[in-house]
Amino acid sequence: MNNNNLSFSKKDVKNYPHFDAPISLNNIEALVTDRRRVAENSFYPFLLYYETWQPYRTKIAEGDKPNKKTRPIRYAARRDAYILAYYRRELSDRYEKKLETMGLSDCPIAYRKIQNEWGQGKCNIDFAKEAFDAIDTMGNCVAIALDIQSYFESLDHRKIKSLWCELLGVSSLPPDHYAIFKYITKYHYCDQKEVYRRLGYITKNEQGQEEYKVSYRDMPKQICSPDDFRRKICGRDSQYPSLIQKNWKNYGIPQGSPISDLIANFYLIHFDKAMSELANQVSGIYMRYSDDILFLAPNEPDKIEEILDFTRKEITKHGDQLKIKDKKTCVVEFKQCSTGLTYKHKKGPHGARGFEYLGFRYDGKNVYIREATISRLYRKVSIAAKREAKRQLVLQPTADPKTILGKIDFHLLYERFTKVRRTKLTSDYRTWTFYTYAKRARSIFGQKGKRIIPQISNMKKIMHDRTERAINKGLQKRKEPTG
Repeated sequence: MNNNNLSFSKKDVKNYPHFDAPISLNNIEALVTDRRRVAENSFYPFLLYYETWQPYRTKIAEGDKPNKKTRPIRYAARRDAYILAYYRRELSDRYEKKLETMGLSDCPIAYRKIQNEWGQGKCNIDFAKEAFDAIDTMGNCVAIALDIQSYFESLDHRKIKSLWCELLGVSSLPPDHYAIFKYITKYHYCDQKEVYRRLGYITKNEQGQEEYKVSYRDMPKQICSPDDFRRKICGRDSQYPSLIQKNWKNYGIPQGSPISDLIANFYLIHFDKAMSELANQVSGIYMRYSDDILFLAPNEPDKIEEILDFTRKEITKHGDQLKIKDKKTCVVEFKQCSTGLTYKHKKGPHGARGFEYLGFRYDGKNVYIREATISRLYRKVSIAAKREAKRQLVLQPTADPKTILGKIDFHLLYERFTKVRRTKLTSDYRTWTFYTYAKRARSIFGQKGKRIIPQISNMKKIMHDRTERAINKGLQKRKEPTG
């Protein structure tokens, strides 16, 4: 297990606030490579927060705004995260070999280091291009997109353990692997905000509103001492009820841990095999990006329902909680004609403007970034604009709107979303801004992607308008009577 591919470097060091203190690279290596220490490790609870977003709709009836969606994210203490990351790498190597043996290397495409012809890692843009190119090659075909409902929360623990053993080639998990399996299935967690309140990082102001005493950047990396953790978090002190909760169910893993994505991949390896065999039988193509399933097949109407029925039944073989989210199932028909490919929406909430896959939409001629993705971008732009407006209102308490607006460094504000800092587009998506992402998509899709950059051409105007609106609103509030 001691392998250069499993070593840690400075970029792997985690500095977010959590229950444990930061540890050095040498100590990380010493910990994760010692099987006995891993088996005996006392894992901290995960910290839980909720990722929230507003779904986009092209047409919304009055009073019919869609409900916000939330996704629970649980992240491990640094020490525990290093262990999970190390064992993920070892299991990932075994998973890759298993995929190769089973002839499935091209089927599950998420969370894997798949390289393109230039040796760069592929991302969702590459996989979307491959799907749209396959539609072009097939010509008369149907594109089917399916979604597994609450995937991470539905994974059966017994099946995870069985597949884990299968990857290791053992009948029962060794003590170190079992400790990790137990930690990731019967996981303990604390609500992040409840913890911050208990430790005094969130307090109430004179108006009774909650606010952080220190910014996230200034928060200590170890948010409490081991003694305070036992007293105030675990409930060893009777005046502090325990904040720790546990997953008592026999299914579900925490989304956000370093090993959860790999488990989500290997969990459906035999489902992938069954779907791949079906694709071969109908001369089609099957791919899965975590819980997003893509199936391309020749356009034979009687086959579509057979494929959908097979998928629904097959998924239930892999866990009692697993099922296809029928409301999100989308079917789009493509046909070859004298002007190229045309499309027809056959089924599902999406597809009226073309087939949507991995953040992009294809109408048979052009590729676009999904409107929902653009909508999320503009929400982030608005939030940044409002935050800067609020900051300037504090700094310029007596200035007029024009003066305040003139104080804002829009160039710096734009840079967060639009500035490309490198002359060469890097494949490391972690360094991308949205504009970098759009520019890379335009490059990868070639002529098909010519409509992508114009989709975000008015970003600067939107930011300027939203900032000005926020300033005027803030000034109006000042004039309102307080009593």
